[in-house]
Amino acid sequence: MWSGHDLPVSLVSVPALFKRKSRDESTEDVEQPESAVEDLRETKKVRDKSDPTPKRKQPSKKRPPKNPPKTYKEAREQAKAGKPTTKEAKRELAAERRAERLRVADGQDKGDPLFDQYHMPRDKGPERLLVRDVVDARFSIGQYFFIIAIVIMLFSNPAYGMIYDFVVFAWIAVLLLFVIDSVLLCRKVKRLVKKRFPKTTQRMGGLYWYAVSRSIMFKRMRMPKPRTRVNSKTPEEQLGKQFK
Repeated sequence: MWSGHDLPVSLVSVPALFKRKSRDESTEDVEQPESAVEDLRETKKVRDKSDPTPKRKQPSKKRPPKNPPKTYKEAREQAKAGKPTTKEAKRELAAERRAERLRVADGQDKGDPLFDQYHMPRDKGPERLLVRDVVDARFSIGQYFFIIAIVIMLFSNPAYGMIYDFVVFAWIAVLLLFVIDSVLLCRKVKRLVKKRFPKTTQRMGGLYWYAVSRSIMFKRMRMPKPRTRVNSKTPEEQLGKQFK
């Protein structure tokens, strides 16, 4: 065995890899990253995550509050803080909400394009407005389909004899007329939509179903309601447009 003074030079010169560091050295290593972070914060401005960026021009939605309510009691207190406290303020708020509900309901009933923001998703868009005007401006056999069907069912009894044979023939004739009228309606819808909106993203099958389902309803029961200035004498150029 070698003594302490007789060790080879190669072993003496190897650094101690697993030597324990002193406290002064460890504190110096820890203090350096903190100072680097402080310098980085001073030199670089920390921006909000919702601010616009070169790739995102529009700012994104604000993030939720940093301190959201943790209990039901805190949530109730925060909700009460934003509500009016006096009776007069509560009455004014209730009146405003009531007026807004009435305005939305009235806008859903009207088929005018000025109220398109209040319409249901299935009724929104200029293509749907054009389809509604096409249906409302023509006579459709479909709007009397259910009445004729009920009358035919009342007399569809073999005991009536000749009347039963006539009812069966009338039922077949009504079905054929309804199919022919629906086909003509869909062809007209396709022609006007393709002419007015050549780059439309609406599916034609959806527009066909929208037109046929509206045509089998009574004119007074259609929603949104037909526009008053749309009738059989309205030219095709005025259909689907806002009247002055």
